[in-house]
Amino acid sequence: MQFFRDVSLKVKLLGIYFFGLILLGVVGYGLFIYTEVQNYYTDKSVFSSQGRYFQEKSFRHMKYTMDLHGILTRLYSAAGDPANNKENIVKEFISNVLILSDDSYSFAIFDFSGNLVAANGSDFKNLINSGTTNRSKLNLLIKKAFEARMHGAFADFSSDGKNVSYFINTMYFEPLDYYILSLDKTQRSEENIDSILLEKRMRIIKSVVICFILGLAATTVVVGILYTYLKGMTKNINRITRSIGDLGSAGVIETKLEAVNRDEIGRMIAAFNDYLQKRLNMEQFKQLIEEDKNIHDVYVRVFGLLNSFGFHDFAIYEVDEAKNKINYLNHEICGDVCTLEPMPCSDDILISPEECRCKRLAQTVFGSADFRACPKFLGYDKNRKHMCMPIIIAGSVGEVVHVTVKPEDEEMLKKALPLLQDYLKNASPVIESKKLLKNLRETTLKDPLTGLNNRRFLEEYTEILTADTKRRQKNMGILMCDLDYFKKVNDDLGHETGDRVLQILATIMKGSVRSSDIIIRYGGEEFLIIIKDAEDDESVMRVAEKIRENMEAHEMRLSPNVTLKKTLSIGVSIFPKDTENFWQAIKFADISLYKAKEAGRNKVMRFTRDMWTHDTEY
Repeated sequence: MQFFRDVSLKVKLLGIYFFGLILLGVVGYGLFIYTEVQNYYTDKSVFSSQGRYFQEKSFRHMKYTMDLHGILTRLYSAAGDPANNKENIVKEFISNVLILSDDSYSFAIFDFSGNLVAANGSDFKNLINSGTTNRSKLNLLIKKAFEARMHGAFADFSSDGKNVSYFINTMYFEPLDYYILSLDKTQRSEENIDSILLEKRMRIIKSVVICFILGLAATTVVVGILYTYLKGMTKNINRITRSIGDLGSAGVIETKLEAVNRDEIGRMIAAFNDYLQKRLNMEQFKQLIEEDKNIHDVYVRVFGLLNSFGFHDFAIYEVDEAKNKINYLNHEICGDVCTLEPMPCSDDILISPEECRCKRLAQTVFGSADFRACPKFLGYDKNRKHMCMPIIIAGSVGEVVHVTVKPEDEEMLKKALPLLQDYLKNASPVIESKKLLKNLRETTLKDPLTGLNNRRFLEEYTEILTADTKRRQKNMGILMCDLDYFKKVNDDLGHETGDRVLQILATIMKGSVRSSDIIIRYGGEEFLIIIKDAEDDESVMRVAEKIRENMEAHEMRLSPNVTLKKTLSIGVSIFPKDTENFWQAIKFADISLYKAKEAGRNKVMRFTRDMWTHDTEY
């Protein structure tokens, strides 16, 4: 039964069909053989009986004919002059034959020309008078008797508009040149044959009826089996149809269909369940990234997704349309754990996004050593293949997912491509919303003029910064910076020039500290710099002095005819060395700043306890 469940649907239907044919054949042929055997024994019995009957009739008929010949011979011998006494011999012959009084036979005497000489009864006369055909047949019998002296045969005659068949014995009496014909009147042969054929016909009709009934029963069995199977198949198809309907209305369903068989229907159900599972996984992935806190967590999920597909060498590039650049996110997302080293593509794409073929064409790009689709991929010489898939956001490429594989893994890559594209397409609206939230948040945490973090950023991230510093038992340098005589720039050269000076100062500060350090526009011309993981006071002072010197040495060309040089005063405090209160450490740096200004400006001043004259914390 399990084998029947597992075989192909085509094999099942053919099997049921041939089973029906075999069943019908066995029933029909078996009944045919039975009927034929029965007919054989019946025919054997009938024909054996008929044979004995005709043998006895033939013997009696022959004896009767021989008796006629014997009587005629005796009369001929007793006649003195046979040639002149033919009529008397014939009359005497008829008188003697009538003495036999056997009503089963009729006889007649014919000459060679077929003329009737004498007869008992009217049987032969009626035959002669019924037509020339009958006379011709009698003449034929006479001629055969002339040749063989004695002849017996069945002959068909016309009588009263009907065809009748008689067995006639013909004997030649040479002395008188007469022919004695005797006719058996008791039973015509066709009646016996017709009765046999009628009986046989009835048996055949009976067999046909029985065959029809058994065939109908066999057909019912086959149709029942086929109906039972097709009913189950239809049930499965209807379940799939309902599930597809539910999928169309609800978007995703979690109930799987049970695949009992392993035929085409079973494989279709298994494929449908696999599709449902993939859709469910896709929806769950989408739900997970929707619930993620920020875009960084979403990118981490995408990295995990790529790992689940069996890929290990991959990268994600983020397209920044506003700044017209591409960001390589591997370091930002998971550091060295999942980073391709070196970056799989040329650095040109980071500077000019249009150099990225996938970004420019907004379509998936395949490349190999034999087909170098993208000239910016660096792995062709190592016989590597790659695939770049765009994530479309708001009609343009928002991210590029890059996967590098060895030649033997190409089939795995192509097989995974459709499903991976569906995942990324499904995730693109979530990525778009997360990036939008990120941009909106960055707008509120960024100073629009300099692009630096603002004071609100500091307020939101204070707990994170201080907790991380204390946990790792490190110090954090705090530099409060202020441009000297900045008000004079605004008053003499205008606020636009003042804004340009602030932008240049921001650039100088970025170039003077590490990327891990934090620069904040604290307010007006004041800037706060947080030096993370400060080794000691001297290292912080060296950074502060470097910033001051770079600002002092920088000549700002504000226009073709206007150049300007400005100086910077900096106050320095150390957290948590100076105080466990982060905001008080900023206040200490602010006090040091004013002490630097009081000391003549363009100086770096380290906070000391004697600068704080209050008894309470800030």
